[in-house]
Amino acid sequence: MTRWVAALATLIGFFAGPALVAAATVTPPSLEARIQRIDDRMAIEQLLMEYGRALDNRDFAAFAALFTEDGEWMGAQGSYHGPKEIQESMEKMFTAAAADIPKGKNFHLLTNVIIELQGDRATASSKFIFYKMNGAKPEAAVAGRYEDRLVRVGGAWKFQQRLALPPG
Repeated sequence: MTRWVAALATLIGFFAGPALVAAATVTPPSLEARIQRIDDRMAIEQLLMEYGRALDNRDFAAFAALFTEDGEWMGAQGSYHGPKEIQESMEKMFTAAAADIPKGKNFHLLTNVIIELQGDRATASSKFIFYKMNGAKPEAAVAGRYEDRLVRVGGAWKFQQRLALPPG
């Protein structure tokens, strides 16, 4: 029986040994790198929240400023490129919907945010519900999800592409 135990230990050492040595030699990220990742995540989360706030306040100039110069917003209503076109398209969409959803009578809820960082680039996935008020009662008007490509520009995170999709 002891020979079997010794043989098994030898096999485990043979296969696991290089992995254990490699794991032991991996240098953990520096404190500065870890803080930068936390700062980046917080800045991206803030960007996502500013998006909802700008739409709810009908501040389409602030909304458009959240996108890069070559940024793209895509959804069921179309695809729009660059801050100017994005701002104009949102102004038209919300003007057309003003009777149904007047300013101050709606809000966005964003949840299930997952952020993947890759240096000065990132991706984010999230879910949203757009509520409109029916008297004093909020009603879900639209629900879906966002798939985002983000980039750091001049030290600030911006949308390079925001894709609004149905739930799923």
